[in-house]
Amino acid sequence: MDDMQQIRDCEAVRTGDFTYAVLNAWTTLWYIIQYRLFGMSPVAFHAGNWLLHTSVACALFAFARDFIRGHWPAGVAWFGALLFAVHPLASEIPNYARTQDLAWVTLFSILAAWSMLTFMRGSDLKSVPQATDGEIPALRKSWHRWRWLAACALSVAGATFSKGPGLFHALMAVSAIGLAFMPQELGNRLRRSPWLILAALVGIIATAWALGIFKNGLGIHEQWSNPRFIGHAYTLSRVFWEFAWRSVIPLALCSDHQIAETLVPHGTPFWSIPDHVAMLAALGFLGLTALSWLLAWRKSTRLLGICLALYVATILFRVLFMIPEFMPEYRIYPGLPWFCLGTSIFLASIWQRLLPSASPAPFAACLLAIFASLAAQRSFAWHDLNRLMANVLQQYPAQGRAIWTLHLHDMDAGNWQAVIDRQMHDWPEVRQKFITSLATLAPARELPSGHFSLAEVGCTGCFAIAVAHTKSPAEGLQVMTGLEKYMHALRIDPETNPTHWYQFNHDKALVLEMGGHYQAALDCLKRKKDNPQPCPVDFARISKKLAAAKGGS
Repeated sequence: MDDMQQIRDCEAVRTGDFTYAVLNAWTTLWYIIQYRLFGMSPVAFHAGNWLLHTSVACALFAFARDFIRGHWPAGVAWFGALLFAVHPLASEIPNYARTQDLAWVTLFSILAAWSMLTFMRGSDLKSVPQATDGEIPALRKSWHRWRWLAACALSVAGATFSKGPGLFHALMAVSAIGLAFMPQELGNRLRRSPWLILAALVGIIATAWALGIFKNGLGIHEQWSNPRFIGHAYTLSRVFWEFAWRSVIPLALCSDHQIAETLVPHGTPFWSIPDHVAMLAALGFLGLTALSWLLAWRKSTRLLGICLALYVATILFRVLFMIPEFMPEYRIYPGLPWFCLGTSIFLASIWQRLLPSASPAPFAACLLAIFASLAAQRSFAWHDLNRLMANVLQQYPAQGRAIWTLHLHDMDAGNWQAVIDRQMHDWPEVRQKFITSLATLAPARELPSGHFSLAEVGCTGCFAIAVAHTKSPAEGLQVMTGLEKYMHALRIDPETNPTHWYQFNHDKALVLEMGGHYQAALDCLKRKKDNPQPCPVDFARISKKLAAAKGGS
């Protein structure tokens, strides 16, 4: 999984350079702190994620208690927070260390929403007696209130620098709470001074532009001109409903869902595509979005509407940027607190109508126990990589990344023969199922071919390294030569597919290193233009070997 590349093998974590990726600076800083305190201890990193997940649940309770005050008892807030804490769909965060960034985003977003709620309600405005030092009480009361707005701004900044899209998650939460709970006096003031709203929007857009979120984080300029943009939006509409039913019935969870992309043939109107299911999903997605706004507008259903709107928006705003990984389960995590709180409010209203005199505690306890049991089963699967990847292949037999992940795991353990056996026996079957699926899904959909070809390059590279270890580096180089010809035959362009060639060059460098060809290995790892040094740990190690070889000669 990505824990290795983004934490264990990340040079910035080891050197303490938390600014190497500005929009992940806060998360990287905490990786660095954990590394300095505990080294690369998996237990420590996972414990940190568990504590962070628990903190999100606590923040959700604190926010929910104030959010529903005057409408529902505190028990509704308790149930919403506990449901989130034990929800199986949230279990990937504690069990997958590199997802700490989204946990921070979620925590800061809830804190930002809570601060905005407190500011809007003015709950900290207390009766202040006449000061003896000449201070005007109104100014003191104003300070008590406006400090919550400052806390809101800091929380939004925290979400932004935990992960780039965190800015949008936090702003969506703050905007929903601000509009729903805006005091009449403040609303009248804004209506008299619309330039304040305009200035705020300009400030937000300018900040996002300066931070490179539009260009680097989202790539909006390139994406909206991409002919696959509409297909991407349709695919996300389907993915939303995959998340929605698993939020209600958390079964068939997977650490690496393989989602086919909806295709929009050239010249076909976007309202008439071969994938009719995707069109229905998109209509339902938009309809549910409109329903959430309607519920939020009506005072009697406002609380439920806000929760539903923020849950839906977690996936809706991702239409803005195209990432081929459509359904990592951790992606719904920032929206899951709103789902759980909204579920708690919805169940409380149903219970109040049907069984007003009965206590909901037994039912709530049973539901929490069921979800906790499912989450525990899910966590146990994460403790065994072989079991986890077997689950992936059971649900998605054409998911090549599962084979690649197992290869890397065995390489770390030095189980070279296991890599060779799996590549010889399991990989051809996975590859054949992928090719078969392409013919089956066409012309409406297509499995992500870029991801599969990258997995094929990675698996073949692992195979070459294993062959070099068990047989000879020369035979390993023969495998890499065949792979290079195959990549050229598939027209995998280094300019448009740099990740494929980065992986190829890395694996070839390791095979060359084993054969004593240190200079050739360094040539494979040389820096391209202004990009950072690829594989700096391997580059430094091979450089030392080359220097030692030259010194010895």
